[in-house]
Amino acid sequence: MSTWQAVVVEGQQRALRAFVAGVTGDRGADPASVVLGDDVGLEVGSIGEWLLELVGQGHHVVLAPEPLGTALTEAIEQTGKELGLRVERVQSIESAWFVVHVETFSREVSDAVRGALHDLPAGVRVNDRDEREESTGEQHRVELYAPVHEYSYRMSGRVTGPVTGVLEVRRSLGEIEAASLERLHVADGAR
Repeated sequence: MSTWQAVVVEGQQRALRAFVAGVTGDRGADPASVVLGDDVGLEVGSIGEWLLELVGQGHHVVLAPEPLGTALTEAIEQTGKELGLRVERVQSIESAWFVVHVETFSREVSDAVRGALHDLPAGVRVNDRDEREESTGEQHRVELYAPVHEYSYRMSGRVTGPVTGVLEVRRSLGEIEAASLERLHVADGAR
């Protein structure tokens, strides 16, 4: 399981985004390998209750694989002051999870959801998976206030595992309009 870091940075989000892009670009890293907590709906309390107070005061969380998180931290400490950026804290994280809910009346969408959850990355699993599919078997015309759909699919579950894999699944599900994703939770190895 690869370790990630949650880097808590004080400063303006715009400056932080530019700084992160510069650090990842300088290292030839994929820009998607580093994410701001705001972009993935990070539940900041999952890092620590202390962070809840700071987030409302101009603090942001950057999630990055350990080598990039360390490089970002060092770069901010060396030159971030010029942009008004300061590292408040760094915390290791090893796993993540989020809950997904899907309700659709489209077979194509249900196939897309199943596809996103079929070949999961190493170590990622879907816990508490509840899947229901119903078909009346009757074809009917599309009407404005049709009370019955020919087909319905409902699914919910908790996607959990290593941060890299969980973020990959979250991105895939995030592209499906019918998928509702709850906030991302992260945990260190001790939890």
